[in-house]
Amino acid sequence: MPHLTANGIKIHYQQTGQGPDVVLVHAFTSNLAIWMLTGLVDRLADEYRVTTYDLRGHGVSEVPPSGYTSAEMVQDLLELHQALELGPAYLVGHSFGGVIAMHAAADHPEIVRGVIASDSYFPGLSHIEPNIADTAIWTELRQDLLKADVEIGEQVDFGSLFEIVANLTTEQTAAIKNVMGSSASRWLSQLARLAGTTAGEDIFQTAGLTEERLRSVTVPVVGLYDEETTFAATCRYLKTQLPNCRIDTVAGARHVAPLQNAPEFGRLVKHHLAEMQKELALDQ
Repeated sequence: MPHLTANGIKIHYQQTGQGPDVVLVHAFTSNLAIWMLTGLVDRLADEYRVTTYDLRGHGVSEVPPSGYTSAEMVQDLLELHQALELGPAYLVGHSFGGVIAMHAAADHPEIVRGVIASDSYFPGLSHIEPNIADTAIWTELRQDLLKADVEIGEQVDFGSLFEIVANLTTEQTAAIKNVMGSSASRWLSQLARLAGTTAGEDIFQTAGLTEERLRSVTVPVVGLYDEETTFAATCRYLKTQLPNCRIDTVAGARHVAPLQNAPEFGRLVKHHLAEMQKELALDQ
């Protein structure tokens, strides 16, 4: 498994294909495998050079005790970009991955050709999304874990979740596997690596990506929001406040479109990448 050191952290990455650079940035608590499992890498690699990587603390990248804000993650991405000698890239980010992508576009537009942000919540827009603590995906996770006699609380608290997962008994782990299946059980076990880090708190920090900085992004942006998104207000904001933003919807998805409707998600990503390519050609 290839690794490189970026921002002082060992980062696991994969790269395939030929063509303009596309970097896929996964969500918080996910890893780069999501892009392979859903077929997105194969779908894009016939036209693009596709780079995927595990965020710090995720997958098989190094797990530092701190540094999980979008600002630190952007520095990781910038140094990964430099080490791999990528050209200006299209960034496709899911959830917190979209925050990282937009933060990169704000701070380092020279390395970003365009951004596709999938169902992203931005801490800098928290004033228009007061319901972040009560997201449907957290409620669904809580209901599943309660069936295994594990309580994570009514409101989003990743730090607490990581500690709970790290201290599961053998019986609780087996019960979770019975309720949620093997893949979900493996996903939860990975989260134990983040116990004792500042990750759960860091991702909710604005970290410089203020409302003003978001509005300063001039590269093409696609807000790819789910049909049952919790973040409709953010979607409307991006459409009306960013200078170059279009919005599209993933049918039948509720925050995890790459898994919940992989074919449509892949189709839309490829379509919008092609549209941004056309716009770039016209501007040259």
